[in-house]
Amino acid sequence: MPRVIAYDLARLFIGPIFYTPRGVDRVDLAMARHVFDDDASPNLGILPTPWGVRAFPARIVRRWLAHLQHLWAEDTDIKHDARLCGLIEQMRVSFDAVPPELDSARVLQPPPLSFARKAVRLLAQLQSTGIPLGESAIQAVPQGAAYLNIGQIGLAVPIFHEWLAKRQDITCAIMLHDAIPLEYPHLVPSGAEAHHARMIQTAARYADCLIFNSEFSRKSVDSAMARLEQVQLPGMVRALPLPSAFFHASTSLPDLADVHYFVVVSTIEPRKNQELLIRVWERIIDRMDTQAPHLVIVGSRGFDSDRILAPLAARPSLYRRVHVVSGLSSPALAALVLGAAGMLCPTFTEGFGLPVLEGNAMGVPTIASDIPAHREVGNDNTIYLPCDNDEAWEYAILSTPPVGLCERPRIAHDLTETSYYTDLLAFLEHTPPLGRRS
Repeated sequence: MPRVIAYDLARLFIGPIFYTPRGVDRVDLAMARHVFDDDASPNLGILPTPWGVRAFPARIVRRWLAHLQHLWAEDTDIKHDARLCGLIEQMRVSFDAVPPELDSARVLQPPPLSFARKAVRLLAQLQSTGIPLGESAIQAVPQGAAYLNIGQIGLAVPIFHEWLAKRQDITCAIMLHDAIPLEYPHLVPSGAEAHHARMIQTAARYADCLIFNSEFSRKSVDSAMARLEQVQLPGMVRALPLPSAFFHASTSLPDLADVHYFVVVSTIEPRKNQELLIRVWERIIDRMDTQAPHLVIVGSRGFDSDRILAPLAARPSLYRRVHVVSGLSSPALAALVLGAAGMLCPTFTEGFGLPVLEGNAMGVPTIASDIPAHREVGNDNTIYLPCDNDEAWEYAILSTPPVGLCERPRIAHDLTETSYYTDLLAFLEHTPPLGRRS
């Protein structure tokens, strides 16, 4: 009989404070939906609450996940995606007709959620389940279960995991995405380094095994663990799956079939290096003027984003060819990527290059920074370039022609969420607890 999975819901619990999921959120949600595939599932959702760490049955968790799926508009028909419709409007109007104050720009960038609005969305999430109290995780999780933490976010609060010290029979499996804040503190906001150090310390204390999305991230985390005098734990290294929406996107967007555009998908922050692409587009516009291709930056605003995007407001011709959109649903993103002339990934460092995987899987020419994580997930058609060579990026972009209306290529089964989950379950089934927590 398969082991019961006690699935950590901390990252998904705070999901309502964001308009749409980020890459890791999509993976966390997908895995949760596999874990809780039926109301009668014996698996349990684990969540820290004011009255302790509690366990919730599958039927409650499934209601919660369905509400979050709806809140994130993951099931929305792309024809009704307001952000996508606004983007198409911006990209289809003539070059000379687009003033900097284009009304649809406000549609592309939803206003930041206020504290009150976040609280309302969180409350609605709880109300979707009837706000149950749950049971004590210590008592409710059955003997020999596996605790699975994909989201990692709650690891920064060690008290959330103290209950595991009383349950030596449980295998604690934690996914650590990378050690980037410890290795590149200058690329992350203040406090991120200390926050990440606490996550590594919590994993070092409680984990029986670790899950990695790349060999590069495994080596980085192992090095961080070694500094804590922690021996190397059993680990699974497996590339993340392609979001299911990419399998369902049959064609690209007809309204953009005659538009030459490139996409970059990531949070807008220094580490992601959108600054390079903005500089490159300035060079391209100087060379091509109204014939320049479009650049679509898909991602929420992060640390130092105002400075990164400042050139768009300073130069109208740049604004007319560089579009910043956040809040796209996964189906809208998949269709947008499918019709792009290229997927651009100039990031300085990554634990895993999900946009590279997405571009390659959709048959989209992919130009990526030459870093270990991209090398792992790229293929023979991926173009690797230095993170700081504007001329090389300009040449590669201008050498990539438009593609017109595209159909999705056949995608390998090992990229599916089902395949990933099957491999993960097999790993957990054969990984016993180490009995070392105290």
